[in-house]
Amino acid sequence: MTKITTDMLCRCTGQAKRRKEESQEQFLKRVTHLFCAEKGIQAIDNLDHCRSLRVLYLYDNLISRIEHLDSLASITHLYLQNNHITRMENLSSLYKLTKLYLSGNAITVVEGLDSARNLKELHIAHQRMPEGEKLLFEPRSLQAIAMSLEVLNVSENGLDSIEELGCLAELNHFAATNNQLCHIKDLSKSLNRWSKLFKLDLLGNPICQHHKYRGKMITVCPYVSVLDGKEVTDMERQFLMNWKSMRTAQRHQRLAGLGLGHQQQQHKTTLPPIPPTMPPLPSRQPLRRKHLRGLSNPSAATVELPPLQQYTATTVT
Repeated sequence: MTKITTDMLCRCTGQAKRRKEESQEQFLKRVTHLFCAEKGIQAIDNLDHCRSLRVLYLYDNLISRIEHLDSLASITHLYLQNNHITRMENLSSLYKLTKLYLSGNAITVVEGLDSARNLKELHIAHQRMPEGEKLLFEPRSLQAIAMSLEVLNVSENGLDSIEELGCLAELNHFAATNNQLCHIKDLSKSLNRWSKLFKLDLLGNPICQHHKYRGKMITVCPYVSVLDGKEVTDMERQFLMNWKSMRTAQRHQRLAGLGLGHQQQQHKTTLPPIPPTMPPLPSRQPLRRKHLRGLSNPSAATVELPPLQQYTATTVT
């Protein structure tokens, strides 16, 4: 087991050199950068003398827990990628932290960032999680970094939605490659809120197989300048925005036509009958029918007269 010792720290200061009259403790008090990567370190310890430390490199080690950082209030950059860390903890004293690198660990929840209100970059890609699980985000931590975070890398974490990340109003670079993002409509809910986003990386997601994926993403994110590593030119953006406006106008015209036709049809079916201007005439239909029945049967319409002999002539005086 490799431990962090005072001697190791004095050898990991980069270009900073110890003065002849300085003790190791005095020297470490003014050190601002420590390069302790790839040392086989299993625990963070013995950093109390490094009061001026701003940048700490501890990537590619065997560290399993974030600890013993309470005395390092001046740290702005912390590199802990490719270790065995399972939980984000003990970060509350790092008020000045601006960049945090945690990719390649075994973290399942983004948490413990309540005090990191100056954090600008969070790199937490490729977490080694049990099969079928995805990276989760604590709402309280998201709210704490909502107005400061500018870069977020959550690639290869099994994400199927980014809706909860919509609160990150200052985000300008978002990387979520090799996840399970499928629907442009779901993505647009967050992307439309990121008005400062200029770089977007989504390669390796099922959404990239959609028809006209690139064109749809550019219209959803009108401010993006680089999509999946390829620049979005002004000509391409203008063409796609004009195309979207034309399709929207056509859709509105169709809906307006359907609505007008429906209104006309409804108007026809609900018009009241026109009232008569004068009382209707008595109906003669029964008499006309009787007369027609008589004409249609000549034998029935013939009138039999009495014999002529029954009548005698009389003289009128």
